[in-house]
This record gives sequence, structure tokens and C-alpha cells, in this order.
Amino acid sequence: MEPTLQVGDVLLVEKLTPKIASVYRPGDVVYFRPPPALRDLVASNGGRLTDRDLFVKRVAAVPGDKVKINKDGTVYVNSKEAKGRDLCEAEPLGLIKKYIRPIEETVPQNKVLLLGDCDAVSVD
Repeated sequence: MEPTLQVGDVLLVEKLTPKIASVYRPGDVVYFRPPPALRDLVASNGGRLTDRDLFVKRVAAVPGDKVKINKDGTVYVNSKEAKGRDLCEAEPLGLIKKYIRPIEETVPQNKVLLLGDCDAVSVD
């Protein structure tokens, strides 16, 4: 989420609302424990995560939204390009490109699409 959030920044987290109702809106910033597939991806690239590690991402799409991701990594939500994800400089080796998988689907009920603010370096 750099440069929006910097390493060492302190976040004030409100935990009650998600337990009462999952009312997320596009643009909301959320934190979560990485699921096994994401943990495996980090590990396969030499990273190490502990049980205390949390990820911070931004809600890009909510249930019912139609999402399309092109081969070049451009993200569309309900036919509109998702803006504001290009806040970092391009990663010089372009390694992120090997993880882009074009998709076109609707976000299922009780799910959201989370994306980082740095499309050039964030494996979302």
C-alpha cells in the first residue's frame, strides 16, 4: 500500500463493524491475515510471513460488481477502469507481469475484491 501507507505507520482499526455487518465500499482500506494461496506465493518468491503478519489492501469491488482484468494488468470494475492504483514507480524487472491472469467475472456474495495501491509491484 506504499506510498499511501509507509512501513512503520500506525493504523487505528475499528473491528466491530465487520462483525455486525460486512458493509464494505469501494475505496475502504482493510486488513486481513493472508490466505494460504497468498502465503504460498510469498514463500515461493523467497518471502517469509509469520502468524502475526497482516496485509493491508483497498476494496476495489463489492458483491455483484463485474470485474475484468486484462493481460496488461488493467483492472475494470463495472466497465470503468480502476484508477488510483499507479501510485508507485514501475518495478524495474517487471516480475509482477508473470502473475497477471486475465479474468472476467462477477464478485460473489459475501466476497470483495481487494487490490493494493501499487499496481506495478503488488501481487493482488
